[in-house]
Amino acid sequence: MNTRDRIISHALDVCCDIHNAKKDFILNNKNRYSSTIKAKRMFIYYLYNYMEIKHNGMKKYFRNINHATSIHHVNKFKFEVDTYAEIKQDFERFLLEMQKFNVYGAGFYEKRKELKKLLKEINDGLDTIKND
Repeated sequence: MNTRDRIISHALDVCCDIHNAKKDFILNNKNRYSSTIKAKRMFIYYLYNYMEIKHNGMKKYFRNINHATSIHHVNKFKFEVDTYAEIKQDFERFLLEMQKFNVYGAGFYEKRKELKKLLKEINDGLDTIKND
């Protein structure tokens, strides 16, 4: 199990702990309990926004999921975080726990994303200079 898989596995554990849900129910779409849906939604949102897993890539982690379901959960969780203080607080607690777990501090994958953005800005700047 590589570092990325360990981070993802820990993220699932933390989502389950926060919402008191069972891993098996989340990964196999076995029920529609509120706690299961909340944990699954948070986990999918984290995978998409922080681990850079595309909607089609969710198939690797969930049974019987398609890209439309993944898109729905990401959009719905974003709305809930922006709207409901309790959900926002739970997600902040989740992120704090993930930062504690991650040996790279604020998060290797978040830093990698920032580096990609900076590299793109540098390359765009170089292209502008070359064109002038």
